[in-house]
Amino acid sequence: TCASEHLLAQSDSAASGDVYADCLGKTFGFPGDPTTQKEKPKTKYWIKYMREYGRNLTVIRRAEFDRLIRVGLPNCLRGEIWELSSGAMHLRFQNRGVYEKHVNDYLDHPGPCAEEIEKDLNRSLPEYAGYQAPEGIDALRRVLNAYSLRDAELGYCQAMNIVASTMLIFMTEEQVFWTLSVMCDRMVPGYYSPSMYGASLDQSIFQSLVEETMPSLARSFKRHDIQLSIACLPWFLTLFVNSMPLVYALRVLDCFFLEGPKILFQIGLAILKINGGALLEAADDGTFMYILKEYYGTLGDSAYPDSKNARARQVTRFHELLYVAYSDFPRITHARIEELRRSHQLRIVHSVEEFSKRTFLRNVIDASGFTKEQLSLLYDRYYSVLFYSRSHQRDGATGLTKSESDEKILLDVIGFARFMYEISSWMRVQIKEAKERTQSHRNVDMADIRNAAVAQANGEKAKGDDITKEVKASLGNPGWFITSLFRYTSRIVPPKSRVSLYDVDSELDMPVSASASADLGSPESADAKSTLSPDGRSVASADIKSATLRDAPQSDIEPTSRSSANADLSSLRVSFQQCVVALGRIVNTDLLTRMDVFFDMYAETTAGAINRQEMFQLSEAILYMGHGEDVETGRRDALTTAGDITNEEQLLRSVSDFLRRAVAYGEQASGTEFSLERNMFRVVVLEDEMLERFFADIVPVSFRFTDGMELANPKRAISTHLPTTPVVRNESVPSRILSVAEGMSARVAQTIALGSQFVDQRMLNPIVRNAAQTD
Repeated sequence: TCASEHLLAQSDSAASGDVYADCLGKTFGFPGDPTTQKEKPKTKYWIKYMREYGRNLTVIRRAEFDRLIRVGLPNCLRGEIWELSSGAMHLRFQNRGVYEKHVNDYLDHPGPCAEEIEKDLNRSLPEYAGYQAPEGIDALRRVLNAYSLRDAELGYCQAMNIVASTMLIFMTEEQVFWTLSVMCDRMVPGYYSPSMYGASLDQSIFQSLVEETMPSLARSFKRHDIQLSIACLPWFLTLFVNSMPLVYALRVLDCFFLEGPKILFQIGLAILKINGGALLEAADDGTFMYILKEYYGTLGDSAYPDSKNARARQVTRFHELLYVAYSDFPRITHARIEELRRSHQLRIVHSVEEFSKRTFLRNVIDASGFTKEQLSLLYDRYYSVLFYSRSHQRDGATGLTKSESDEKILLDVIGFARFMYEISSWMRVQIKEAKERTQSHRNVDMADIRNAAVAQANGEKAKGDDITKEVKASLGNPGWFITSLFRYTSRIVPPKSRVSLYDVDSELDMPVSASASADLGSPESADAKSTLSPDGRSVASADIKSATLRDAPQSDIEPTSRSSANADLSSLRVSFQQCVVALGRIVNTDLLTRMDVFFDMYAETTAGAINRQEMFQLSEAILYMGHGEDVETGRRDALTTAGDITNEEQLLRSVSDFLRRAVAYGEQASGTEFSLERNMFRVVVLEDEMLERFFADIVPVSFRFTDGMELANPKRAISTHLPTTPVVRNESVPSRILSVAEGMSARVAQTIALGSQFVDQRMLNPIVRNAAQTD
């Protein structure tokens, strides 16, 4: 693939087709007129140089080597010199067979960028004959897909196809592959990343150089609000290929592979300086673009057409451009560009990250009641955790969108636990207590003190290690709340379209009849009104909202799959959207919806019911969250208003009573095997005032950031306590049955009265039958 070998073997002439590498130019021709570009004289100079100073890998770079490149390379040697100047030739010989391997991998399993690449193939130098034929399109397809597999993180970005298609005219596919690798990795890093932060960084540098070297022009641009990046960004992304005529863009590429990205700044500044007089008159972006377009069309014209000197008349405007670039801007060196990149990097990266963040949050389909500020804080915590969990990432079968999986923005169970540490009190308490237990069971010596000092100096790393150890130690407990919440979150199917299912703000002021007819559209809503408010009072907003949440069409966001119940935790992943939906259901909903989340979290064996083991696990979760919240807020030993017992003791008593009632109701309902259905679970929970307060108040406030800010949206705060409503007397019902209903407290009576919305009346049939038998 080295044309220099053939040239030296045929020292008499370079006209033979055998001297060309297996490139598209060999078949479809090279751009420009060989006579005008003086191909033969240039080739003879190169033959002489290579005979004296070596060729390809053995060449000695002298001052003449650089001069020969600046005056323009002959087409037969252009691909080889590009590869040699950039250093890609060494990579190609060191990694033989790698390109073929990536091509075979692409043919067997097309990568995630294959579809995007396919869209851009026919837009790559369409004026060149090679890309109007299958041979050129197929070669470009193989190169771009092979590179996207080699650098999966970068993948493919628009404008990369323009540069690769230009190189394929003069180079083989393998040469293009390795030259593209060197260019993206070292010469213009970040240009073709998803955020294009490298191009944005160099645009900022170019803007500062314009202000430094041409202050009057910079002030004119600012005064007329002309965006320099509109014209200049394509210069950097396509290396002038899409701006200048191709024969002149190739001359820029000759210098680019020799001298690096500094030539892009020099050429850009020279263009602005040469056209400075006309650009000072430009008053808008359109005029600015028109002036530059007119200039590009005259690059082949004589720079001094009226000169009496014949040699001066032969100097074209492109020659003038190169002369101005090198002579007027010699201070633009590689070292200075690197220095400017370092000085501008932090600001540009921050700007790019902020833009990416705003774009990402703008595309969140279901905000689940969180404000923009809260979503922003969740985003920061999520991606901070993702930074520490990236080494654990790999795709899992979680029903996620293709883009989320491809971008590797998913959390595994350890990353999810770290995320919960950032936003929940109970997880922070667990890690703190686990660390205290570890320290209390070991002997403290000087090594421990030194290790503690190192850990304190590197707090984030230490915190991550503590969480990882605790998570791995707790994974053996099948009912651990974190793993149950993680499995529940992984079952949520992300929404596919932005649909507003309900508007809480409008519902709060909406009469029950309007809300029921608009949102529910069912006869049960009218029955609920007549049953709940015989005196004509409106139903509580929480009930309307809860009914809307359950009756609205939510097939896109409901956890429809239970395949993760027995799946290996290491294979499960959750996305930011899934976390937002799960958290929204817990902190921004009403009492009954929150209870349903806990029920669904543990009802993994049978849909709609929990068995005995799952009921005990759910009880442990209640104690786990309650303990963590009381410890972090300092209310663990606070006395309750009911007596001389602490909050934690009161919750423990309530959980014990919950287990007793759940066992009783579950056995009565199923007869033999224990099974507690959803509606009866609600009845059992609402029977206890402490448990009602737990789901209504303790659960949502336990989700708060490390700085103490609560996660729940205060504007969506709804009264989740069920109002006290007497049981309606019915003469046909025995008095003892009514006494049983009244004995179950007003909260349960309320639940019973709501009918199909909350609890099915038939679930109470065993209790009613027992009371009737007593009568």
